[in-house]
Amino acid sequence: MLVEIGHVGSVRPWYQDARENNRKIMGFGHRVYKAYDPRARVLAPLAKLLVKENPEMKTLFDVATALEYEVVSTLGKEKKIFPNVDFFSGIVYRGMEIDAEFFTPIFAVARVAGWTARILEYLKRNRIFRPRSIYVGPFDQKYIPIDQREGC
Repeated sequence: MLVEIGHVGSVRPWYQDARENNRKIMGFGHRVYKAYDPRARVLAPLAKLLVKENPEMKTLFDVATALEYEVVSTLGKEKKIFPNVDFFSGIVYRGMEIDAEFFTPIFAVARVAGWTARILEYLKRNRIFRPRSIYVGPFDQKYIPIDQREGC
């Protein structure tokens, strides 16, 4: 998302367009924290430190802080929506030279313990777990080995 925005001058128009079109702004909002996520407060300075020597990364960080300002000054006041831990973690991972394709698995791995604990709580209470979302993707897809996939 930050790469798509591109530079600080594009933040406000991008944000206004996202709001007008009800587009999700990634890295904001949390079901528990109705104030600034304390984990994001830790990662923001770390991200700033990691981008210091890298102009491309500094631009990304500057876009992030400009977007943070826009969201906090509007949605923060209106709906108590603030940056969550994932907002700055992508910049931290990129600053650590981790490929973007690994961001989602890293985000997921960090949550497995919590997901597992939740399921164990459901089992302990003999409660059925019913996810709230419905899969809408394709079914009955044929498996194609990775070395035979297009673009590999």
